[in-house]
Amino acid sequence: MSVIPADNQDQRPDDVPIILLHGLTGNKESWHGIFEVLALDTKKEACIVDLRNHGESPWNNEAYDVVAMTEDIKHLLDRLKAPKAIILGHSLGGKIAVHLALTYPEIVEKIIVEDMRPNGITLEALKEVQFYTKVMKDLEKDIPQGVTEIEAKKAFLKLLNERLEKINPSLIQNDFSFIPIKCSDGKCQWTTNTVLIDAVLRNMDELLNDSSGRFEGPALFIYGGKSSFRVGDDESNIKKLFPNAKLVEVEGADHMVHTFKKFTKEVIKFINNK
Repeated sequence: MSVIPADNQDQRPDDVPIILLHGLTGNKESWHGIFEVLALDTKKEACIVDLRNHGESPWNNEAYDVVAMTEDIKHLLDRLKAPKAIILGHSLGGKIAVHLALTYPEIVEKIIVEDMRPNGITLEALKEVQFYTKVMKDLEKDIPQGVTEIEAKKAFLKLLNERLEKINPSLIQNDFSFIPIKCSDGKCQWTTNTVLIDAVLRNMDELLNDSSGRFEGPALFIYGGKSSFRVGDDESNIKKLFPNAKLVEVEGADHMVHTFKKFTKEVIKFINNK
């Protein structure tokens, strides 16, 4: 598992780290510009992680589900010698955070879930994710070569949005940081195992195992007001599993809530609230 910690000289040695988990088509780079701010403003170590089959973590076609990835994060905390951690997860990363908190509540200090329900997703969101992932996979052959990583991501985002505009304009994105492309010496390629993800998305139940249990600690569910995941509609189910959960809507945000300033502000406030 590939991990990058934020350099924070103000970190207190007895403090718990913040572990940030990306979404289905993302990687640890999705959190750049955010995890550094979290580390600075909370005075905690913040670590961004590549989940299995993403980024620089090992790729294989076996055991790609929430249970397996939850165990990966537990092993990571053991490796970091961290008795507890604050877990922040977006989308799939949010589901992993949920499963970790409900399965191993003793190692989770606080949980922050970005635009994800504890169990299941709406049919609208499922169709959106499947469609979006298919478009990205279809465009894989068009990844620019011989350019910088930022140029490749911007060019690919333009191609992606041109395709989305013809079919589903509501999915158009303005932020290129989530594009899973890595370039080295002019060679650019995916940082996500799209073959495996494409197969998994045909049967979402294998990926999003239902979680049960109860987490009594502080929990923040922050979601987009325009997102098809409709986390706010699931408040009663959230409170059954997370009785101390706080729900915060970011108006105007879609699934990529962390691209809005209010997201970082709310997360910092939640973490710093003793």
